[in-house]
Amino acid sequence: MGHRRITFRHSAKIHMFFILILFILLPSTINAQTYSEFLVFEKNGETKKALEILYKLIETTKPENDQYFLIIDKIISLETDISKIISVENKILKIENINQKIQVLKKMAVIMELSGNIEKAGEYYEMIYKSNNIDENLTYLINTAIINLETGDIEKALSLSKFVENKAKKLIDLQKAILLTIYIDILEGNKDKALKKMTQILDDKYTEETLFIIYKISNWYDIIDTKEKAKNIIKNTHSQKLLDELDIYQKPFSPSFLFSTTEAEKIVITDNNQNTIYAYIQAGIYTSLKNAETMMERITKIGLPCEIMESIRNGEKYYRVVVPVKNEKQIENYNLILKDSNIESFLIFN
Repeated sequence: MGHRRITFRHSAKIHMFFILILFILLPSTINAQTYSEFLVFEKNGETKKALEILYKLIETTKPENDQYFLIIDKIISLETDISKIISVENKILKIENINQKIQVLKKMAVIMELSGNIEKAGEYYEMIYKSNNIDENLTYLINTAIINLETGDIEKALSLSKFVENKAKKLIDLQKAILLTIYIDILEGNKDKALKKMTQILDDKYTEETLFIIYKISNWYDIIDTKEKAKNIIKNTHSQKLLDELDIYQKPFSPSFLFSTTEAEKIVITDNNQNTIYAYIQAGIYTSLKNAETMMERITKIGLPCEIMESIRNGEKYYRVVVPVKNEKQIENYNLILKDSNIESFLIFN
């Protein structure tokens, strides 16, 4: 009897051990199955159902799990509601892998910038540097300073520019920081001071980006000496065609366009035959062309013209779905139609 009692106890312990293992493995098994279901919905273009699964998953997946990063990345890529994208901000800060955290923050910043939430974009660019304050990430503080100029916070823009100027080891970061202070000098009426600094850069050592920015600044603010100097360098080292492209900035621009280092946006899909565009109503921004096409189809079905614009930021493609408008009356009418169809939108000028 004693021997049997020992065997029973031993058997009970084994059973308890396997039950414990089952409870440990069960959550990850459920997550794996649910994530597989998400992939099926995503493949079939059922974005709403795919997102429902992702939002459930993010609440049950631990931050140290690699899948946690994938879930957040997918939410940001698929979600069209900007407020819901912002709502995962606290989840992003829990990502333990620094490179993964920065990758997501970059995407968040670009989406905010392209959707008109520039103050939020500035916050995310600043978070990137704070997450890993290495020299390589100083460029994101420059982005923040540019956004500060957009929102009129010149004091903070100048402070960040000076900080980067003192820290930067890369020539491009150093010179962009200097050019930001030059731009602020011009805004404050110190054109002579700006001329002296830009001439010094052109006489010394400059990058291609710096050259183009100096030309654009000089061109717009009619600083003849540096405009002609930069123009001749560009003509001799590049082409007249490039000068013509840079002359797009003859019309009013924002600091973001002035200091832009990205490729120009191009229309990749359109059903619009109008030649004269007054402005655009943006109805969505996506990292997936397929999702952009789905929104475009939705808009054309309600009778509005539509285009998809492609832009490249940080090496990644983004697709903006826009409705071209010819005048103020169309803006009013089209906005009402989009609102009635539960499509969020905001105005951007061509």
